[in-house]
Amino acid sequence: MLNLIYYDLKATIKRLWGYIILICVFAFFVRFLWSSAFMSVFGNTDFYIGSIIKLVAAGFLGALGFLTAIVTMVRQAQWFDENILSPQGQLTNMLPVSSLEIVLSKIIVSLFWSIVIVLIAIGVISVVMVQTDYFEIFVKAIAEISIDNNIHISLPGIMISVGFCIATVITSFVSLCFLSLMIGQMSNSFRNIIVLLSFVGIFALSLAVQFVVVKLFGITVPMGSDPNQLLAFAISSTAKCVIINIGTIIVYWLMTSYILRYHLNLL
Repeated sequence: MLNLIYYDLKATIKRLWGYIILICVFAFFVRFLWSSAFMSVFGNTDFYIGSIIKLVAAGFLGALGFLTAIVTMVRQAQWFDENILSPQGQLTNMLPVSSLEIVLSKIIVSLFWSIVIVLIAIGVISVVMVQTDYFEIFVKAIAEISIDNNIHISLPGIMISVGFCIATVITSFVSLCFLSLMIGQMSNSFRNIIVLLSFVGIFALSLAVQFVVVKLFGITVPMGSDPNQLLAFAISSTAKCVIINIGTIIVYWLMTSYILRYHLNLL
């Protein structure tokens, strides 16, 4: 099992390391654009030019981060297809491991990359925002909420819990891609269409089931924009959301493994 994880991780790193380095380097470049040293280049009459450059750079960084997340998920789906559903899959499925282990290895690596995406997002935000007026306002708002409600709020703790919740959401999405690819390979024709239809159908069904489970768990999104309510929602709901996401991942894992074991079609 560890060898499977190592092999999958090694294969995906080759496909993704360039995107990670690119976004990290660009984050430091954007941080320079948001510094007072850069803004000092512009005089009072053309100060707005510097502000426009800052906003455009920040927007581009956000778009690049979103694109990196999408590419990370797509690359994993491509590797799943290449390693299991292509002719190479004959070798993979001859390994002395079960279908459960083969798919679980892909899902564990997907969780790893999901955590990496979240850490990169936190790192990029920290690089750009720390020691800026926006960051100070945010920290003061957290402190005021903590004092008003007479509770201790750990900012790192909130970031970890929310970040892991987001990582499980991403992993669930990638696991759904694995399942859709596995369903599509059972057909000898129109595989891409079947993959798309199965993805949309299962995704819609999953949302419906998760909506019911969310209601059962008592998770209610606050309607207003009150910071206290939003913070309380984030603290109370993240653990429940993680449980729901992990349950969804397990269902996708078992279904994908079953199809791999009994209905593999490499034609």
